[in-house]
Amino acid sequence: MSSVALSCTVLGGTGFVGTALVTDLAAAGHRVRVLSRGREHPFPAGVSVVRGDAADSAALEAAVRGSDVVFHLVHSLREPDFAERDRAIAERLVALSAAAGVRQIVYLGGPRPGPATSPHLASRSEVADILLAGPVPAVALQASMILGRGSAGLELLARTARLPIRPRPGWTARRSRPVALADVRHYLRAAAEGTPLRGRFDVSGPEPISYDDLVRRCARILRRPGGLALPAPLWSHTAAALVAGLASPVPASVAAPLFASLDHDLLPVDVPVETVLPAPPGGPASLDNALRAALGAPAATAPAGRSYLGEHTVRTDAGPDRVWQVITRLGGEHGRFAPAPAWALRGLLDHALGGVGLYRGRPGSPVPGDVIDSWTVRHRDDAARELVLGADMRLPGDAELSLRAQPASTGTSLRQQVRFTPSGPLGDVYWHVQKPLHDLVFAVMARSIVREVGRSAD
Repeated sequence: MSSVALSCTVLGGTGFVGTALVTDLAAAGHRVRVLSRGREHPFPAGVSVVRGDAADSAALEAAVRGSDVVFHLVHSLREPDFAERDRAIAERLVALSAAAGVRQIVYLGGPRPGPATSPHLASRSEVADILLAGPVPAVALQASMILGRGSAGLELLARTARLPIRPRPGWTARRSRPVALADVRHYLRAAAEGTPLRGRFDVSGPEPISYDDLVRRCARILRRPGGLALPAPLWSHTAAALVAGLASPVPASVAAPLFASLDHDLLPVDVPVETVLPAPPGGPASLDNALRAALGAPAATAPAGRSYLGEHTVRTDAGPDRVWQVITRLGGEHGRFAPAPAWALRGLLDHALGGVGLYRGRPGSPVPGDVIDSWTVRHRDDAARELVLGADMRLPGDAELSLRAQPASTGTSLRQQVRFTPSGPLGDVYWHVQKPLHDLVFAVMARSIVREVGRSAD
């Protein structure tokens, strides 16, 4: 990427993506100009502001004049004629950028829609087509749902996740690949600082998920019980938008086109962005960690203090790598913690107590911060083959489960340790009362892991 300071113009610099991008560009030493209609938005020091609307040709011309790169982040969802408005802005931007000698236009849009699509997605795709057809090299970064603070989509998601009872219309079964705001910011900068590009590129998170499952994942991150989802075949986008407008800060005019977009799977169909731009340092954020960052919900850590320990060690002739593979596949529908009936009963009890309850879900390759059923990953060390999980169930203390595959003289020792840190006398009583059952459950779990290792070798 370029180490030369660029002159960058950001259209849509007061939105949740634009605000973060302006900060990133200024911190990287680039000269930043923002086109803004309001006067109250606090921009970083050194950022110049052109007052006006992107639909105003004179203001747009003043904003792009002398720019190396123009970021187009404007979407007019609040306007009833948003498609016509955004089309006109794109056409003016192409002409004005060519006249100003802009070297790169970077557009943040949505996934390429199918033949039948929502007006919102169709408009975003049309804007990409207009920019790509112009003389200035343009790159369209396509993201289905960006998880970041200030996003209207995230606000609707979080409000829905907090409902004790919620409708579940058929369109909530549609899938997308939500992506972390931090990763989108990375690719926006990379597109500007590298060699000029032209084309559509998908910016996707690592995990495909339905909107209904995304609501449940959000509830888990918020440590709330999973609400009761009732089939609602007559629950229309209009009805959902009207309720959202009354129950959240998101206006119905914005919510309606967002909900309408859920009539279609929003999965990537074009070239993945990581094939042309460097991936974020450390790789893309997992879905759970993207939600945590967006919701401001950091994962709990083990508290200091006096703890009780319980340990089980089981030997197997299998190699440590094979045992580690089984450990990292625990959880979800296909890797349930054993004995399953005991965990199901514990989940029902936890739900009755207002806890996270009987949640079954997990990412493909869990990392610290990810959710696995009723646990959250606190530590993962592939070199040492150790996975540490923190219990999210309601307990009078903190419970931590450590699973480690240790090489033995022949085969592997599966070392399973439970650490419980009580919070007051009730925690001490809880530990001693449940210990006989606790020992049985975790002994069965250790043996079931070894049995699964044997089955996976067949």
